[in-house]
Amino acid sequence: MKSRVSVLFCLLPLLLLSQAVMAFNQENKVAEKSAFKGDREGHVMKDPIDKKDIPPAPILTVAQALESMHVADGFVLENIISEPNIFNPVALAFDPDGRIWVAEMTRFMPDIKGTGEEVPEGNIAILEDTTGDGKLDTRTVFLNDVILPRTISIVEGGIFYADHTQLYFTEVVERDGVLVPGIREVADSEYAAGGNLEHKPNAMMYNIDNWYYNAKSSDRYKAVPMSHSTTSLPQSAKEIYRNKFWRLYKDKTDFRGQWGVTHDDFGRLYHNKNHEPISGEYLLPGSLRTNPEFKASPTAHLIGEKSVFPVRINPGVNRAYIDGVLVGEGENKGKLANFTAASGSLIYRGDNFPEDLYGLALTPEPAGNLISARRLLESEGQLSGVALLDKAEIIASTDERFRPVNLHNAPDGSIYIVDFYHGIIQHKEFLTSYLGKQIKDRELDQNNNSMGRLYRLRWNGKALPQPQSLSLLSTDELVPLLAHKNGWHRDTARRLIVQTGAVEQAKAVLDLIKNSHDERVIINGLWTLNGLERLNYEILNHFMRSGTNKVKASAIALSAYLPQRYHSELLKTLAELIETDYYLALQAALISGKLASKDSVWLSKKILDLYAEKPYVLEAVVSGFANNSKQFTAELAQYPNAEFRYIVDNLGKDPSQRNNRNQLATQGITLYDQGKTLYNGKGACSACHGADGNGIDGMGPTFWQSEWVITDKQRLAKVLLHGLSGPITVNGEQWKTNMVMPGYANNPVINDEELAAIATYLRNTWGNAADIDGQVSVELFKKVREETTGQTTPYQQDDF
Repeated sequence: MKSRVSVLFCLLPLLLLSQAVMAFNQENKVAEKSAFKGDREGHVMKDPIDKKDIPPAPILTVAQALESMHVADGFVLENIISEPNIFNPVALAFDPDGRIWVAEMTRFMPDIKGTGEEVPEGNIAILEDTTGDGKLDTRTVFLNDVILPRTISIVEGGIFYADHTQLYFTEVVERDGVLVPGIREVADSEYAAGGNLEHKPNAMMYNIDNWYYNAKSSDRYKAVPMSHSTTSLPQSAKEIYRNKFWRLYKDKTDFRGQWGVTHDDFGRLYHNKNHEPISGEYLLPGSLRTNPEFKASPTAHLIGEKSVFPVRINPGVNRAYIDGVLVGEGENKGKLANFTAASGSLIYRGDNFPEDLYGLALTPEPAGNLISARRLLESEGQLSGVALLDKAEIIASTDERFRPVNLHNAPDGSIYIVDFYHGIIQHKEFLTSYLGKQIKDRELDQNNNSMGRLYRLRWNGKALPQPQSLSLLSTDELVPLLAHKNGWHRDTARRLIVQTGAVEQAKAVLDLIKNSHDERVIINGLWTLNGLERLNYEILNHFMRSGTNKVKASAIALSAYLPQRYHSELLKTLAELIETDYYLALQAALISGKLASKDSVWLSKKILDLYAEKPYVLEAVVSGFANNSKQFTAELAQYPNAEFRYIVDNLGKDPSQRNNRNQLATQGITLYDQGKTLYNGKGACSACHGADGNGIDGMGPTFWQSEWVITDKQRLAKVLLHGLSGPITVNGEQWKTNMVMPGYANNPVINDEELAAIATYLRNTWGNAADIDGQVSVELFKKVREETTGQTTPYQQDDF
């Protein structure tokens, strides 16, 4: 039996309506109901800490805030800008000249009601150090009419940014020494459609494969120069926008993360959920997506434990009244026990810290007023981590308003910390009356939306370099920066070379990597050549036979783009490499089906013979079938491995693509369509259970063939109306939780017709087919509502 713990709002199989809970209705004078949407039936919101024992939370000056910080030995924390020159920062990006572009969410929760949230007053501001003293002394407001900006990223010719619904491109033009907007256009109108503020795409990070990836999203984007072909793009990529600089392509990727995304030197992605620290993917993004008949969810490995070690007690956490959220006894009583609001994590790739800290994994925890650090470990098929410090954090503050929400590798080799510096960080859709009282008690609702800070974390005793303006360099001068010790320079140089289409630099890039012994430099250079469409068999064959395993594996991954005339020779090379190492065989399996040769199936079988019991190998082989799935399946269907045969037998049976809509009654089709809209929109169900309904690990389980959905629609109606508390069993898996799913019986947000629509959708999509020639009727919900008026607490499994 598998046991999992969900926290906050993502809990049980039917936690599809988690943001809508018992609302206070003054007009109807339902005085006993709460005014806060985060309240849940069955929760006793007791105070875990006596009010007299809770220290105040005044606004601190920057000097006082620095005094409140506990910083790990060897590090120095410096403030580089604060109010009134920055307001409510949530994300930033460095342009090639080291200027900071910051997204300021200035209308986020000015009070506990979130008054005026969608007033278009958010900023995209430019911060600059004009004196060279390491302080940001100049602020320029570039845009001041953005609704809740959440994403900022640099692209050739301008910036990407996102508001609460759409992705935009804005050209950056210099006039009289000032940067001003040029063309300003919607690049993707569906970037952040649906859901609520806490569960929308964000981050938009440029990765080594020259794609932009996002957190809380299954979309990725690539800006392709006008001079380039599209031969290296997957067939599934679609052009969605173009301007005078490039064409923007959008493609599907794996859904990942909640707030923030980062990467290592090899292009692997790292992200987190609110209740976990950073997690990492062992495979390159999209590795298991090449076979259209096979769907495998990527595994993200947790980097270290979930525990945190604040230096202040933390009663101001949304669910602090639940046993176990805070430490219950001892000297740490009242302190947050585990992550509950993990934010934009980072893999450190700078050159300021000691070399043994390169690759350090860090995660901010704004609810605990701290930043946690872990050493990243790698073993066969597995990423993991151990705490940098023993029961302590790299930074922890006694200031309750210290809200680190994002971390960034900086041009000077240090880490920049985005401090939201806001009394309230819980959005109104989830805020409880318990937290509302905590906020009022310490006046955390006062003087918000006028403050914000950026800090720099550097190593003591090591001087920071003067900034360098990369935009002033020629492409000849950019090539050596592909070998810079600081990952920011390597990334930026690659982006500038690739997005400007500087194909004339291909030879210089090749010479650079052939003369390097640093795997980071070689891999970066290979992906640069890929972006320039200047990779060939000779180059890749050279690096498949020399260098580290990471270099060889990167060359194997890139060889999937080679023309067909090289495939036979490539297969001979791969046949030799797979004999030597599991990791290389894994990469070979992932591309085998793309190679047009009769020996491709032989290669896959050989990999199975050698490594079938190793992590990811079965999935990699099946994904590697690519578009030749029928041929591979026919020849390998009887391979003597039960788990492999199970995967092959179920190819093409992805429930996310199957539904029963056309077999419903006429009214059923109408309800189905309405339910689909609610699932992905007002209901925000996809935030916890995924757009495909197959669940998100640690957040919400699958709806596919769930007995709670398809077996008994009257039971489903009861649960939607009155909620459900665990533990429960779903498809043979036991889910234990100390949380409760809320019901909708007394909630005016969703009516009976909408509940019937959601139920109809759930029972007839993703392979479920429970209502052929019918639907879940509105009358059923009215009847069950009347029959269960005495149900005042959520159901438990034993009640059924």
